[in-house]
Parts: sequence; structure tokens; C-alpha cells
Amino acid sequence: MESHSFPSFGYIEDNVPHHLITQLKQVIQKQRLEAENYNLAGNIKKEYNLRNAIPFMKDYIFKLIEKYEQSFNYLETINYCTENVPLEFQSMWVNFQEKHEFNPPHTHSGVYSFAIWIQVPYRIEDEREYSPGKNSNHNISGCFEFLYSTSLGNLVTKTLPVDKTWEGKIVFFPAKLHHQVYPFFSSDDYRISISGNIRLNTSNLRS
Repeated sequence: MESHSFPSFGYIEDNVPHHLITQLKQVIQKQRLEAENYNLAGNIKKEYNLRNAIPFMKDYIFKLIEKYEQSFNYLETINYCTENVPLEFQSMWVNFQEKHEFNPPHTHSGVYSFAIWIQVPYRIEDEREYSPGKNSNHNISGCFEFLYSTSLGNLVTKTLPVDKTWEGKIVFFPAKLHHQVYPFFSSDDYRISISGNIRLNTSNLRS
């Protein structure tokens, strides 16, 4: 008698090197950033393009790709192209999320995506206390959450209790993995996060 499980994919969690966090903070502190709302699902007023940060983040992000492939062998399952095409770090943006704003369930374009937390102005204990769901059996104010289906088609979630202790952390995951960000209630400061997408570059295949 043998038991077998169905294959699935996960995510990578890491601490972004301090010097990269410092450079990211310098970029987002610039006076003029280009609005990116029209490309994004977030119900967030302040979302800006960060393409200028791609060059100094590229090496680190591609190390995460290598680690993800070692762990999950994801690229072999895609089979989109008959030719070998390179991956390209294509887009990057920053969200300045205010109290009550949120990111609904969504996916990203491309092959891989990530989220980095630069500033989280609350402790998860405070969120649970100030949340309108304080007396709920599922109080997840301020959290980041993945959504995925089981082999039986049931929708399940993986909830990350993102708070101050997550500043400087990154999660790296397949771009088509649904995820969402719940609103927070215990602070009037910004929750600052940075995300990006990695795509297949098929430009050399065009006739």
C-alpha cells in the first residue's frame, strides 16, 4: 500500500540584502514618480513605477529564480514556447497603501512575481485589536494572503501575518498564483511595499 500526493508549487521567503533595501528607499523618496495605477489591481491611490530600480535589483532577483527552480522545477511545467527564450525582469512598482485601502484577489503578468515590504506601520497584535473583525473567527486585518485550489478544486489560503517584523523581507512566487492584501486599521502611516514581474522575452522570435 502506497500513498501519493499531487504536485504543487510554493513560495520563497527571504531577507533582502540591506544595501538593496537602502537603494530602494532612496529611489522611492524621489519627488517625482510616474503613476502606475492604470496597470495595477490595487484599490490604492498612490502606486508608482520603479523601473529605475530594476538594474540594481536584477542579480538578486535572478538568484531567487535559481533557488525557486531548484526547489520546484517550475519552468518545465510552463511549455509556452518551442524555442529557448530568456527571462526578463520587466516591471517594478511601489505601493503607498493607506489605512482602509486594499489589494483585491489578483494575479500578475509574466512567469514570476515578488513582494517586498519596506515599511509596515503596525504590529499584527494591534491590527487584531483595532480590526472590525476583532471578534471574528478569521481576523486577518493587515495580512498578505495567497489563494490556491486543491486537487479537489477547493479554494484554500496561506495567510502571512505581515507586520513590522516583515520589513526588509521578500516573498517570491509564480506570477499566476492568486494573492491579496487586506486593509489595515491601527495606523495612519503608509504601508510601503514593492512588487515586480519577470517575463519571457520572445522579442527575438518575431519575424
